[in-house]
Amino acid sequence: MFAAARLRLLGCALLAAVLLGGCGGSGSDATTERTVASDETARTTEKPTASRKEAKGKPRPVPAGDLCQSQLGGFVGSMDGLRRRLAVGVTYDQYVAEVRGIRSTYGEIPIEQLRIDCLTAVATPGEKAFNRYIEAANDWGECVSELGCDSAEIEPMLQRRWRIASHFLSEAQDGLRTIAS
Repeated sequence: MFAAARLRLLGCALLAAVLLGGCGGSGSDATTERTVASDETARTTEKPTASRKEAKGKPRPVPAGDLCQSQLGGFVGSMDGLRRRLAVGVTYDQYVAEVRGIRSTYGEIPIEQLRIDCLTAVATPGEKAFNRYIEAANDWGECVSELGCDSAEIEPMLQRRWRIASHFLSEAQDGLRTIAS
């Protein structure tokens, strides 16, 4: 019961962090501040033209797909790893360790810098998937802490949560592919 209460509290804290992270702001568009210096002119042997000389010193924006992948790819990938491990079977302790690892990756997401297309197509379904994985961890933890609860009793609920999480995760992966193309 104590482990389940801690996981519930953790889930609530994560939800609050996400909700509060979206509040306020500096008023500037942080995504336009992210740029990469162009090194194309450094690699060419041609004599730089005037436009190349001007572009050489100016940074160019990171393509939306690359930026979204760098911001959310690890988070989505860690959940995909969990989904693959669930297919072969995990213990409760292994599952909780996986969810904690995903939580760590989730905490590294630069929420204030996400572009709107990345937020709607990837972050939102990704967070929904993560929430289902947390709910499954809470359900499983409650069962583990109760006397007389066996895996046959909790398995259908876990499978349902994992199936929904998998659906949202596939949606997030599709979003990453769409933004990258």
